[in-house]
Amino acid sequence: MISSAKRRRTRLRAIAIALVSLVALLVASSFAFAKGGVDPGVVSSAGQRSGIDDLIRARAEGKPHKKAHHRRKHHRHRKHHRSPSSSGNSSGGGKRTPSKSQPGTNPPPAPPPATTSPATETPLPAPPAPTPPPAACTTFASSVASAQSMVVSAAPGAVICLADGTYGSVKLSGSKASPGVTLRATDPGATTIDGATIDGTGLTLAYFNVTDEVEVEEGSKLITIQDNKITGGYFGVDACNSDSTTCDDVKIVGNKFQGPYGEDGIRANRYHDGNGDGLGLLVEGNEFTGIRENGNHSDCLQAVWTGDNLVFRKNYLHDNRCQGFFVKDQNSLCGSGSSGVCGPVQGIRVEDNLFLRDQEPCASSAPGCGQPTIVHIFGPYTNAVISHNTVWGDGLTSQLALREGVAAGTRVEENAIYRFWTDTDASQATFQNNTYCKLEGAWPSARPGSSVECAPAFANAGADDYRLASGRGVDWAPSEVHFGP
Repeated sequence: MISSAKRRRTRLRAIAIALVSLVALLVASSFAFAKGGVDPGVVSSAGQRSGIDDLIRARAEGKPHKKAHHRRKHHRHRKHHRSPSSSGNSSGGGKRTPSKSQPGTNPPPAPPPATTSPATETPLPAPPAPTPPPAACTTFASSVASAQSMVVSAAPGAVICLADGTYGSVKLSGSKASPGVTLRATDPGATTIDGATIDGTGLTLAYFNVTDEVEVEEGSKLITIQDNKITGGYFGVDACNSDSTTCDDVKIVGNKFQGPYGEDGIRANRYHDGNGDGLGLLVEGNEFTGIRENGNHSDCLQAVWTGDNLVFRKNYLHDNRCQGFFVKDQNSLCGSGSSGVCGPVQGIRVEDNLFLRDQEPCASSAPGCGQPTIVHIFGPYTNAVISHNTVWGDGLTSQLALREGVAAGTRVEENAIYRFWTDTDASQATFQNNTYCKLEGAWPSARPGSSVECAPAFANAGADDYRLASGRGVDWAPSEVHFGP
Protein backbone atom coordinates (compact mmCIF):
# COMPACT_ATOMS: atom_id res chain seq x y z
CA MET A 1 0.00 0.00 0.00
CA ILE A 2 1.10 3.52 -0.69
CA SER A 3 1.66 5.56 2.41
CA SER A 4 -0.21 8.81 2.96
CA ALA A 5 3.09 10.70 2.82
CA LYS A 6 3.85 9.27 -0.60
CA ARG A 7 0.37 10.18 -1.86
CA ARG A 8 0.90 13.75 -0.66
CA ARG A 9 4.24 13.93 -2.55
CA THR A 10 2.56 12.67 -5.73
CA ARG A 11 -0.22 15.29 -5.49
CA LEU A 12 2.31 18.06 -4.86
CA ARG A 13 4.34 16.96 -7.88
CA ALA A 14 1.20 17.06 -10.09
CA ILE A 15 0.28 20.49 -8.80
CA ALA A 16 3.80 21.74 -9.50
CA ILE A 17 3.68 20.41 -13.07
CA ALA A 18 0.31 22.09 -13.61
CA LEU A 19 1.62 25.39 -12.28
CA VAL A 20 4.67 25.23 -14.56
CA SER A 21 2.38 24.56 -17.57
CA LEU A 22 0.11 27.46 -16.62
CA VAL A 23 3.06 29.84 -16.30
CA ALA A 24 4.38 28.72 -19.68
CA LEU A 25 0.96 29.34 -21.24
CA LEU A 26 0.70 32.82 -19.76
CA VAL A 27 4.20 33.73 -20.98
CA ALA A 28 3.36 32.54 -24.50
CA SER A 29 0.11 34.54 -24.50
CA SER A 30 1.99 37.62 -23.36
CA PHE A 31 4.47 37.28 -26.22
CA ALA A 32 1.57 36.87 -28.67
CA PHE A 33 -0.05 40.06 -27.42
CA ALA A 34 3.22 41.95 -27.62
CA LYS A 35 3.93 40.77 -31.13
CA GLY A 36 0.46 41.88 -32.21
CA GLY A 37 0.98 45.33 -30.73
CA VAL A 38 -1.65 44.94 -28.01
CA ASP A 39 -0.90 45.74 -24.39
CA PRO A 40 -1.97 42.67 -22.33
CA GLY A 41 -2.68 45.04 -19.47
CA VAL A 42 -5.83 46.28 -21.23
CA VAL A 43 -7.42 42.82 -20.95
CA SER A 44 -8.27 42.83 -17.28
CA SER A 45 -11.79 41.48 -17.54
CA ALA A 46 -14.19 39.78 -19.93
CA GLY A 47 -15.92 43.13 -20.49
CA GLN A 48 -12.66 44.83 -21.51
CA ARG A 49 -12.03 42.19 -24.13
CA SER A 50 -14.87 43.56 -26.27
CA GLY A 51 -13.32 44.29 -29.67
CA ILE A 52 -9.88 42.91 -28.77
CA ASP A 53 -10.65 39.45 -30.15
CA ASP A 54 -11.63 41.04 -33.45
CA LEU A 55 -8.40 43.00 -33.46
CA ILE A 56 -6.29 39.90 -32.76
CA ARG A 57 -8.16 37.92 -35.42
CA ALA A 58 -7.78 40.69 -37.98
CA ARG A 59 -4.06 40.97 -37.37
CA ALA A 60 -3.65 37.19 -37.57
CA GLU A 61 -5.30 37.35 -41.01
CA GLY A 62 -3.21 40.32 -42.09
CA LYS A 63 -6.19 42.71 -42.13
CA PRO A 64 -6.54 46.11 -40.48
CA HIS A 65 -9.01 46.43 -37.68
CA LYS A 66 -12.43 47.55 -38.89
CA LYS A 67 -12.36 50.97 -37.22
CA ALA A 68 -8.88 51.81 -38.48
CA HIS A 69 -9.81 50.59 -41.96
CA HIS A 70 -12.73 52.97 -42.28
CA ARG A 71 -10.66 55.91 -41.14
CA ARG A 72 -7.92 55.28 -43.69
CA LYS A 73 -10.47 54.74 -46.45
CA HIS A 74 -12.11 58.09 -45.66
CA HIS A 75 -8.72 59.77 -45.72
CA ARG A 76 -7.90 58.37 -49.15
CA HIS A 77 -11.32 59.45 -50.45
CA ARG A 78 -10.71 63.06 -49.43
CA LYS A 79 -7.20 63.11 -50.84
CA HIS A 80 -8.24 61.40 -54.05
CA HIS A 81 -11.05 63.84 -54.79
CA ARG A 82 -9.22 67.02 -53.85
CA SER A 83 -5.72 66.40 -55.10
CA PRO A 84 -4.83 69.00 -57.73
CA SER A 85 -1.89 66.92 -58.96
CA SER A 86 -3.89 63.95 -60.30
CA SER A 87 -4.04 63.63 -64.06
CA GLY A 88 -7.81 63.19 -64.22
CA ASN A 89 -7.90 60.84 -67.21
CA SER A 90 -10.28 57.95 -67.12
CA SER A 91 -7.62 55.29 -67.35
CA GLY A 92 -5.94 56.44 -64.15
CA GLY A 93 -9.10 57.48 -62.37
CA GLY A 94 -6.98 59.00 -59.63
CA LYS A 95 -6.38 55.58 -58.04
CA ARG A 96 -2.95 54.72 -56.73
CA THR A 97 -1.38 51.55 -58.18
CA PRO A 98 -0.24 49.22 -55.40
CA SER A 99 3.46 48.42 -55.36
CA LYS A 100 4.41 44.94 -56.54
CA SER A 101 7.15 42.65 -55.22
CA GLN A 102 9.94 41.61 -57.55
CA PRO A 103 9.48 38.10 -59.00
CA GLY A 104 10.86 35.36 -56.79
CA THR A 105 10.83 37.44 -53.62
CA ASN A 106 8.51 37.47 -50.67
CA PRO A 107 6.60 40.67 -49.93
CA PRO A 108 8.17 42.72 -47.16
CA PRO A 109 6.69 42.18 -43.72
CA ALA A 110 4.08 44.67 -42.60
CA PRO A 111 5.51 47.33 -40.28
CA PRO A 112 4.48 47.12 -36.66
CA PRO A 113 1.34 49.04 -35.83
CA ALA A 114 2.05 52.67 -35.03
CA THR A 115 0.90 54.00 -31.71
CA THR A 116 0.60 57.50 -33.17
CA SER A 117 -0.16 58.82 -36.66
CA PRO A 118 2.88 58.77 -38.96
CA ALA A 119 4.57 62.14 -39.27
CA THR A 120 4.16 62.05 -43.06
CA GLU A 121 0.39 61.44 -43.04
CA THR A 122 -1.64 64.35 -44.40
CA PRO A 123 -4.29 65.33 -41.85
CA LEU A 124 -7.92 65.09 -42.83
CA PRO A 125 -9.32 68.39 -44.09
CA ALA A 126 -11.58 70.30 -41.77
CA PRO A 127 -15.31 69.78 -42.34
CA PRO A 128 -17.15 72.48 -44.28
CA ALA A 129 -17.71 75.65 -42.32
CA PRO A 130 -21.29 75.93 -41.08
CA THR A 131 -23.57 78.49 -42.62
CA PRO A 132 -22.96 81.82 -40.85
CA PRO A 133 -25.76 82.62 -38.42
CA PRO A 134 -28.20 85.35 -39.40
CA ALA A 135 -27.34 88.88 -38.37
CA ALA A 136 -28.68 89.55 -34.89
CA CYS A 137 -32.01 91.30 -34.68
CA THR A 138 -31.87 94.91 -33.50
CA THR A 139 -35.64 95.36 -33.41
CA PHE A 140 -38.77 93.26 -33.88
CA ALA A 141 -41.95 93.73 -35.90
CA SER A 142 -45.24 91.89 -35.46
CA SER A 143 -46.86 92.99 -38.74
CA VAL A 144 -45.87 93.84 -42.30
CA ALA A 145 -46.98 97.44 -41.83
CA SER A 146 -44.76 97.96 -38.80
CA ALA A 147 -41.83 96.18 -40.49
CA GLN A 148 -42.09 98.41 -43.56
CA SER A 149 -42.27 101.55 -41.42
CA MET A 150 -39.25 100.46 -39.39
CA VAL A 151 -37.20 99.88 -42.57
CA VAL A 152 -37.97 103.39 -43.81
CA SER A 153 -36.84 105.03 -40.56
CA ALA A 154 -33.99 102.64 -39.63
CA ALA A 155 -30.40 103.75 -39.37
CA PRO A 156 -27.69 101.89 -41.32
CA GLY A 157 -26.85 98.59 -39.67
CA ALA A 158 -30.37 97.92 -38.40
CA VAL A 159 -31.75 94.36 -38.63
CA ILE A 160 -35.54 94.26 -38.37
CA CYS A 161 -37.03 90.84 -37.63
CA LEU A 162 -40.58 89.96 -38.62
CA ALA A 163 -42.25 87.56 -36.22
CA ASP A 164 -42.98 83.97 -37.20
CA GLY A 165 -46.21 83.59 -39.14
CA THR A 166 -47.80 84.04 -42.56
CA TYR A 167 -48.20 87.49 -44.09
CA GLY A 168 -49.09 89.26 -47.32
CA SER A 169 -46.61 90.93 -49.64
CA VAL A 170 -43.82 93.19 -48.36
CA LYS A 171 -42.52 96.45 -49.82
CA LEU A 172 -39.05 97.63 -48.81
CA SER A 173 -38.02 101.18 -49.65
CA GLY A 174 -35.45 103.71 -48.59
CA SER A 175 -31.90 104.79 -49.31
CA LYS A 176 -29.44 103.45 -46.73
CA ALA A 177 -25.72 103.97 -46.44
CA SER A 178 -23.41 101.01 -45.84
CA PRO A 179 -23.90 98.51 -44.25
CA GLY A 180 -27.55 99.00 -45.19
CA VAL A 181 -30.74 97.77 -43.51
CA THR A 182 -32.02 94.18 -43.38
CA LEU A 183 -35.53 92.78 -43.04
CA ARG A 184 -35.37 89.13 -42.09
CA ALA A 185 -37.46 86.37 -40.56
CA THR A 186 -37.01 86.12 -36.82
CA ASP A 187 -36.48 82.36 -37.14
CA PRO A 188 -35.13 81.36 -40.55
CA GLY A 189 -37.87 79.68 -42.58
CA ALA A 190 -40.60 80.22 -39.99
CA THR A 191 -42.02 83.37 -41.62
CA THR A 192 -43.88 83.24 -44.94
CA ILE A 193 -44.54 86.29 -47.11
CA ASP A 194 -46.55 86.61 -50.29
CA GLY A 195 -43.80 88.16 -52.40
CA ALA A 196 -41.76 91.35 -52.03
CA THR A 197 -40.97 94.57 -53.88
CA ILE A 198 -37.63 96.25 -53.19
CA ASP A 199 -37.03 99.84 -54.23
CA GLY A 200 -34.07 101.87 -53.00
CA THR A 201 -30.46 101.49 -51.91
CA GLY A 202 -28.75 99.24 -49.38
CA LEU A 203 -31.68 96.91 -48.59
CA THR A 204 -31.61 93.17 -47.80
CA LEU A 205 -34.42 90.58 -47.69
CA ALA A 206 -33.39 87.39 -45.85
CA TYR A 207 -34.50 84.01 -44.43
CA PHE A 208 -38.14 84.04 -45.57
CA ASN A 209 -40.38 81.54 -47.28
CA VAL A 210 -41.59 83.55 -50.27
CA THR A 211 -44.62 82.30 -52.17
CA ASP A 212 -44.75 84.93 -54.92
CA GLU A 213 -42.36 87.05 -56.96
CA VAL A 214 -39.53 89.16 -55.54
CA GLU A 215 -39.14 92.27 -57.69
CA VAL A 216 -36.14 94.62 -57.65
CA GLU A 217 -37.31 97.95 -59.07
CA GLU A 218 -35.34 99.77 -61.75
CA GLY A 219 -32.80 102.24 -60.42
CA SER A 220 -32.25 100.27 -57.19
CA LYS A 221 -28.71 99.81 -55.88
CA LEU A 222 -26.90 97.52 -53.46
CA ILE A 223 -29.84 95.15 -53.05
CA THR A 224 -29.35 91.68 -51.53
CA ILE A 225 -31.79 88.75 -51.65
CA GLN A 226 -30.29 86.20 -49.29
CA ASP A 227 -31.09 82.71 -47.95
CA ASN A 228 -34.78 82.66 -48.85
CA LYS A 229 -36.91 79.86 -50.23
CA ILE A 230 -38.78 81.22 -53.26
CA THR A 231 -41.58 79.01 -54.53
CA GLY A 232 -43.94 81.10 -56.66
CA GLY A 233 -44.50 84.02 -58.95
CA TYR A 234 -44.31 84.66 -62.65
CA PHE A 235 -40.57 85.08 -62.02
CA GLY A 236 -38.94 83.90 -58.83
CA VAL A 237 -36.84 87.09 -58.86
CA ASP A 238 -37.39 89.84 -61.41
CA ALA A 239 -34.19 91.88 -61.21
CA CYS A 240 -34.83 95.22 -62.91
CA ASN A 241 -37.76 95.13 -65.29
CA SER A 242 -36.49 97.92 -67.53
CA ASP A 243 -35.11 98.30 -71.03
CA SER A 244 -33.22 101.50 -70.20
CA THR A 245 -32.51 101.98 -66.46
CA THR A 246 -30.06 99.76 -64.63
CA CYS A 247 -30.10 98.12 -61.23
CA ASP A 248 -26.63 98.36 -59.73
CA ASP A 249 -24.76 95.87 -57.56
CA VAL A 250 -27.53 93.34 -56.93
CA LYS A 251 -26.74 90.11 -55.05
CA ILE A 252 -28.93 86.99 -55.15
CA VAL A 253 -27.15 84.57 -52.83
CA GLY A 254 -27.88 81.40 -50.89
CA ASN A 255 -31.52 81.00 -51.95
CA LYS A 256 -33.51 77.92 -52.86
CA PHE A 257 -35.56 78.41 -56.03
CA GLN A 258 -38.29 75.78 -56.08
CA GLY A 259 -40.35 75.88 -59.26
CA PRO A 260 -42.47 75.87 -61.21
CA TYR A 261 -42.79 79.57 -62.07
CA GLY A 262 -44.78 81.39 -64.71
CA GLU A 263 -41.52 81.84 -66.60
CA ASP A 264 -37.97 82.16 -65.20
CA GLY A 265 -36.40 81.47 -61.84
CA ILE A 266 -34.41 84.71 -62.25
CA ARG A 267 -34.94 87.32 -64.96
CA ALA A 268 -32.17 89.94 -65.07
CA ASN A 269 -32.81 92.76 -67.53
CA ARG A 270 -30.31 95.60 -66.87
CA TYR A 271 -27.43 95.10 -64.42
CA HIS A 272 -24.47 97.34 -63.74
CA ASP A 273 -21.40 97.40 -61.53
CA GLY A 274 -21.82 100.83 -59.98
CA ASN A 275 -19.28 100.55 -57.15
CA GLY A 276 -16.43 99.03 -59.15
CA ASP A 277 -16.12 95.75 -57.22
CA GLY A 278 -16.52 93.62 -60.36
CA LEU A 279 -20.05 92.47 -59.45
CA GLY A 280 -22.87 94.10 -61.37
CA LEU A 281 -25.15 91.14 -60.72
CA LEU A 282 -23.95 88.31 -58.45
CA VAL A 283 -25.93 85.05 -58.47
CA GLU A 284 -24.08 82.76 -56.08
CA GLY A 285 -24.72 79.68 -53.96
CA ASN A 286 -28.34 79.16 -55.02
CA GLU A 287 -30.23 75.95 -55.69
CA PHE A 288 -32.61 75.75 -58.68
CA THR A 289 -34.98 72.81 -59.01
CA GLY A 290 -38.43 72.01 -60.40
CA ILE A 291 -38.28 74.70 -63.13
CA ARG A 292 -39.84 73.26 -66.28
CA GLU A 293 -40.62 74.58 -69.74
CA ASN A 294 -44.30 75.55 -69.84
CA GLY A 295 -44.54 77.37 -73.17
CA ASN A 296 -43.27 80.73 -71.85
CA HIS A 297 -39.57 79.96 -72.36
CA SER A 298 -38.91 78.96 -68.78
CA ASP A 299 -35.25 79.37 -67.80
CA CYS A 300 -33.45 79.08 -64.50
CA LEU A 301 -31.65 82.36 -65.22
CA GLN A 302 -32.24 84.54 -68.26
CA ALA A 303 -30.25 87.76 -68.71
CA VAL A 304 -31.41 90.15 -71.43
CA TRP A 305 -31.00 93.76 -72.59
CA THR A 306 -27.30 93.87 -71.72
CA GLY A 307 -25.29 94.83 -68.67
CA ASP A 308 -21.83 94.46 -67.19
CA ASN A 309 -20.09 92.14 -64.74
CA LEU A 310 -22.57 89.28 -64.55
CA VAL A 311 -21.21 86.63 -62.16
CA PHE A 312 -22.94 83.23 -61.86
CA ARG A 313 -21.04 81.17 -59.32
CA LYS A 314 -21.33 78.00 -57.23
CA ASN A 315 -24.98 77.35 -58.04
CA TYR A 316 -26.62 73.91 -57.98
CA LEU A 317 -29.14 73.27 -60.77
CA HIS A 318 -30.84 69.88 -60.86
CA ASP A 319 -34.05 68.15 -61.88
CA ASN A 320 -35.23 70.94 -64.18
CA ARG A 321 -36.10 71.40 -67.83
CA CYS A 322 -34.68 74.89 -68.29
CA GLN A 323 -31.88 76.81 -69.86
CA GLY A 324 -29.83 76.99 -66.71
CA PHE A 325 -27.72 79.99 -67.68
CA PHE A 326 -28.97 81.93 -70.69
CA VAL A 327 -27.66 85.24 -72.04
CA LYS A 328 -29.29 86.74 -75.13
CA ASP A 329 -30.90 89.82 -76.74
CA GLN A 330 -27.95 92.15 -76.19
CA ASN A 331 -28.60 93.83 -79.53
CA SER A 332 -32.38 93.62 -79.57
CA LEU A 333 -32.84 97.29 -78.64
CA CYS A 334 -30.16 98.76 -80.89
CA GLY A 335 -31.70 101.48 -83.03
CA SER A 336 -35.03 101.31 -81.20
CA GLY A 337 -34.61 104.68 -79.47
CA SER A 338 -34.33 103.19 -75.99
CA SER A 339 -31.45 105.38 -74.82
CA GLY A 340 -28.97 103.48 -76.98
CA VAL A 341 -29.20 100.41 -74.76
CA CYS A 342 -27.71 97.44 -76.58
CA GLY A 343 -24.78 95.02 -76.42
CA PRO A 344 -22.26 93.80 -75.84
CA VAL A 345 -22.41 92.40 -72.33
CA GLN A 346 -19.15 93.46 -70.73
CA GLY A 347 -17.86 90.72 -68.48
CA ILE A 348 -19.44 87.32 -67.89
CA ARG A 349 -18.14 84.86 -65.31
CA VAL A 350 -19.68 81.39 -65.09
CA GLU A 351 -17.70 79.60 -62.40
CA ASP A 352 -17.91 76.49 -60.21
CA ASN A 353 -21.54 75.61 -60.99
CA LEU A 354 -23.07 72.13 -60.97
CA PHE A 355 -25.69 71.40 -63.68
CA LEU A 356 -27.41 68.01 -63.47
CA ARG A 357 -30.55 66.30 -64.76
CA ASP A 358 -32.18 68.80 -67.07
CA GLN A 359 -34.67 66.40 -68.67
CA GLU A 360 -37.73 66.69 -66.44
CA PRO A 361 -41.02 66.29 -68.36
CA CYS A 362 -42.44 69.32 -70.13
CA ALA A 363 -45.23 71.06 -68.25
CA SER A 364 -48.71 69.94 -69.24
CA SER A 365 -49.28 73.33 -70.88
CA ALA A 366 -46.41 72.70 -73.32
CA PRO A 367 -46.34 69.07 -74.39
CA GLY A 368 -43.46 68.28 -76.71
CA CYS A 369 -41.64 71.43 -75.59
CA GLY A 370 -38.22 70.33 -76.81
CA GLN A 371 -34.91 70.07 -75.00
CA PRO A 372 -33.26 73.31 -73.81
CA THR A 373 -29.51 73.89 -73.78
CA ILE A 374 -28.43 74.10 -70.18
CA VAL A 375 -25.61 76.68 -70.65
CA HIS A 376 -26.44 78.90 -73.61
CA ILE A 377 -24.55 82.13 -74.30
CA PHE A 378 -25.11 84.39 -77.30
CA GLY A 379 -22.77 87.17 -78.31
CA PRO A 380 -21.87 89.91 -78.46
CA TYR A 381 -19.95 90.02 -75.19
CA THR A 382 -16.47 90.76 -73.92
CA ASN A 383 -14.26 89.18 -71.25
CA ALA A 384 -16.11 85.91 -70.71
CA VAL A 385 -14.63 83.36 -68.31
CA ILE A 386 -16.21 79.90 -68.09
CA SER A 387 -14.32 77.83 -65.55
CA HIS A 388 -14.64 74.91 -63.10
CA ASN A 389 -18.21 74.06 -64.08
CA THR A 390 -19.60 70.53 -64.23
CA VAL A 391 -22.37 69.75 -66.74
CA TRP A 392 -22.93 66.00 -66.83
CA GLY A 393 -25.31 63.07 -66.53
CA ASP A 394 -27.73 63.54 -69.44
CA GLY A 395 -25.54 62.53 -72.37
CA LEU A 396 -25.61 64.88 -75.35
CA THR A 397 -27.94 67.32 -73.60
CA SER A 398 -25.27 68.01 -70.95
CA GLN A 399 -24.10 70.82 -73.13
CA LEU A 400 -22.49 74.23 -73.21
CA ALA A 401 -23.19 76.23 -76.37
CA LEU A 402 -21.48 79.45 -77.48
CA ARG A 403 -23.25 81.32 -80.28
CA GLU A 404 -23.21 84.49 -82.40
CA GLY A 405 -19.85 86.13 -81.97
CA VAL A 406 -17.40 84.50 -79.59
CA ALA A 407 -15.01 87.29 -78.65
CA ALA A 408 -11.26 86.96 -78.54
CA GLY A 409 -10.29 86.74 -74.90
CA THR A 410 -13.02 84.23 -74.07
CA ARG A 411 -11.56 81.65 -71.67
CA VAL A 412 -12.97 78.14 -71.26
CA GLU A 413 -10.89 76.43 -68.61
CA GLU A 414 -10.92 73.60 -66.02
CA ASN A 415 -14.46 72.44 -66.80
CA ALA A 416 -15.98 68.94 -66.85
CA ILE A 417 -18.66 69.25 -69.53
CA TYR A 418 -19.96 66.29 -71.50
CA ARG A 419 -20.56 68.20 -74.73
CA PHE A 420 -19.18 71.49 -76.05
CA TRP A 421 -21.05 72.80 -79.08
CA THR A 422 -20.88 75.95 -81.21
CA ASP A 423 -22.35 77.08 -84.51
CA THR A 424 -20.13 80.14 -84.71
CA ASP A 425 -16.36 80.61 -84.84
CA ALA A 426 -15.08 79.95 -81.35
CA SER A 427 -11.49 79.39 -82.48
CA GLN A 428 -10.31 82.64 -80.87
CA ALA A 429 -11.24 81.42 -77.39
CA THR A 430 -8.73 79.93 -74.97
CA PHE A 431 -9.68 76.29 -74.40
CA GLN A 432 -7.52 74.44 -71.90
CA ASN A 433 -7.56 71.81 -69.15
CA ASN A 434 -11.13 70.73 -69.86
CA THR A 435 -12.58 67.22 -69.56
CA TYR A 436 -15.25 66.40 -72.15
CA CYS A 437 -16.76 63.61 -74.20
CA LYS A 438 -17.93 65.53 -77.31
CA LEU A 439 -16.53 68.64 -78.99
CA GLU A 440 -18.52 69.91 -81.97
CA GLY A 441 -18.00 72.99 -84.12
CA ALA A 442 -15.13 75.45 -84.66
CA TRP A 443 -13.21 75.36 -81.38
CA PRO A 444 -9.50 76.18 -81.01
CA SER A 445 -7.21 73.61 -82.56
CA ALA A 446 -4.85 73.95 -79.59
CA ARG A 447 -6.50 72.59 -76.45
CA PRO A 448 -3.64 72.19 -73.97
CA GLY A 449 -4.19 69.92 -71.01
CA SER A 450 -7.65 68.81 -72.14
CA SER A 451 -8.77 65.18 -72.18
CA VAL A 452 -11.55 63.26 -73.88
CA GLU A 453 -13.35 61.17 -71.26
CA CYS A 454 -16.90 59.93 -71.47
CA ALA A 455 -16.92 58.22 -68.07
CA PRO A 456 -14.72 60.15 -65.62
CA ALA A 457 -14.24 58.86 -62.08
CA PHE A 458 -16.54 61.23 -60.21
CA ALA A 459 -16.43 61.05 -56.44
CA ASN A 460 -20.00 59.81 -55.90
CA ALA A 461 -22.36 60.67 -58.73
CA GLY A 462 -25.22 58.87 -56.99
CA ALA A 463 -25.06 61.51 -54.25
CA ASP A 464 -24.46 64.37 -56.74
CA ASP A 465 -20.80 64.59 -55.67
CA TYR A 466 -19.23 65.27 -59.04
CA ARG A 467 -15.77 66.24 -57.89
CA LEU A 468 -12.83 64.89 -59.87
CA ALA A 469 -9.37 64.04 -58.61
CA SER A 470 -7.96 66.27 -61.37
CA GLY A 471 -9.60 69.34 -59.81
CA ARG A 472 -11.57 70.05 -62.98
CA GLY A 473 -15.20 70.98 -62.67
CA VAL A 474 -16.75 71.82 -59.31
CA ASP A 475 -14.67 71.60 -56.14
CA TRP A 476 -17.65 71.13 -53.80
CA ALA A 477 -20.57 68.77 -53.24
CA PRO A 478 -24.18 69.82 -52.55
CA SER A 479 -24.14 68.01 -49.20
CA GLU A 480 -21.57 70.55 -48.02
CA VAL A 481 -23.72 73.58 -48.83
CA HIS A 482 -26.95 74.91 -47.34
CA PHE A 483 -29.53 76.56 -49.58
CA GLY A 484 -32.47 78.65 -48.41
CA PRO A 485 -33.46 79.71 -44.89
